[in-house]
Amino acid sequence: MSKFCALRGLATSSRPYTAVHIPVLLREALQLLQPRSGETYCDATFGDGGYTKALLGACVGPRQPLPRLEDSESCDCKVVAIDQDPMAIEKARSLVDTGGYRGRLFPILGRFGHASRLVKEHLKWSQPCFDGMVFDIGVSNGQLETPSRGFSYRFDGPLDMRMFSRGDVNAAALSSDETQEEARLLKKTITAYQVVNYFSQEQIADIIYQYGGERLSRKIAAAIIQARKKKPISTTSELAVIVQEAVPAPRWKRGDDEMLRNSAARTFQAIRMHVNDELEQLRSGLRATEHLLHPGGRLLVVTFHSLEDRMVKNFMHRCSGKRSIEDTDRPTSQFSIKRAAHRQHRRADALEFEKPALSEIESSQWAAEPSFELLNRKVVKADEDERGVNPRSRSAKLRGATRTVNEPVMPFGPLV
Repeated sequence: MSKFCALRGLATSSRPYTAVHIPVLLREALQLLQPRSGETYCDATFGDGGYTKALLGACVGPRQPLPRLEDSESCDCKVVAIDQDPMAIEKARSLVDTGGYRGRLFPILGRFGHASRLVKEHLKWSQPCFDGMVFDIGVSNGQLETPSRGFSYRFDGPLDMRMFSRGDVNAAALSSDETQEEARLLKKTITAYQVVNYFSQEQIADIIYQYGGERLSRKIAAAIIQARKKKPISTTSELAVIVQEAVPAPRWKRGDDEMLRNSAARTFQAIRMHVNDELEQLRSGLRATEHLLHPGGRLLVVTFHSLEDRMVKNFMHRCSGKRSIEDTDRPTSQFSIKRAAHRQHRRADALEFEKPALSEIESSQWAAEPSFELLNRKVVKADEDERGVNPRSRSAKLRGATRTVNEPVMPFGPLV
């Protein structure tokens, strides 16, 4: 047993995966989505299938209370389930055979950032084709609780962290038709092992700071460099020990929850997000929704990271005309644009210049014909009951929008 596991009392790689993934904000998401029979939905992050099974099993009408999922009648709709995790897609395929969803559930292996291409290639559907799309961004319990996949600092396993890796299968062994996409994804990526052992100190520090928000990223990066000079860092427990020794974990007080927050958590999160290119995948996935959703179709996104939530908020606000469509780090609201326009008017009065038309100033900076309308003005968060049952929901944020009949605004650029 490694030093990390012995000191912390954590499991080794022999521990089986027994954790059950609990979908976050499921009831609130279904109330906003309002699934109906005869419609087609996309679960862009299938995972353990929580949202997919809820969509297939609960039909909700407008202004009707959401029924208890275990008591609800089957909703005669179709769901396209996308996931880059081959183990998740295997669960989806077994659900087709054993759950009575043949002809209604369509599993597709791939990254949701490529959703538009995947639908064309696998289903041959024209676009738009969906009445609703759901994104549950982040890592699943199945991935975290499987040591051989190398996601968690709590279990001893190889430094992998690729969501599209099985963890114990060599890419060269993948040869069947069903694993071609799997082999292609594995071939074009790097592992956490390569990041930790081959990236420069500056690169590692930047990754930990940018994606993990860790203020002591330089100190952690320096410790990693010093450790790998002695021998390669090959396991999650080795990396966790290095981080903990460099930056001991303090005790945090968060509301009524007091617990020891492991100092390796942010570092592992940052490396995972870099390895899987998670922000760019989210950016591409959001870009595709303008083209995949029918008018009236609903987009729901659940995020757990501030960078992801900011990207979703910016996308929805730009597409709904609430913010400037210019792709900047700090988008401008309509109010600030109007204030700037009035400042130009006052300046024109003082210098006796011709006044620009206020409508021209405004319309040039935000969408005159929005492609989405916001479903909820304020972000939806888990209530106290759900936070007590599912600790993962504490940082969850749900945002939603409805597709209009207008052309795509494309605040993140054209669909590629």
